[in-house]
Amino acid sequence: MSVFRKAQNQVHSLEGNHIAGVATPASGAKQVEMWHGRMDANSATPPHSHDTEEVVLFLKGSGRATVADREIPYQPGDTLILPPGQVHQIFAETESEFVSAMPSGGTVKLPDGMVIDLPWRQ
Repeated sequence: MSVFRKAQNQVHSLEGNHIAGVATPASGAKQVEMWHGRMDANSATPPHSHDTEEVVLFLKGSGRATVADREIPYQPGDTLILPPGQVHQIFAETESEFVSAMPSGGTVKLPDGMVIDLPWRQ
């Protein structure tokens, strides 16, 4: 068993997205990665896809997510289950907070196929 203390979180910020890896291989997680994030109002993630399923639980805020050609609104308490290989993007209309989880080591890509190295995995 491992305990990763909140004080150990290193927050990485990019274009209004502030994310900390709270369970990653670097912190001792072997099979699942989990992140805690906050999005500024009127910010968005870049469009991207994963080669594994990703689950996002919204704790605070409201906005919408696009998944392939669908648009889905979210509010606190909603869980978004993103299938592998589907390009998606999250838009925060208000300041939003979430936790996200996916199998450890999954690949994240931009729509052009470029693999993204997620700094919060470290």
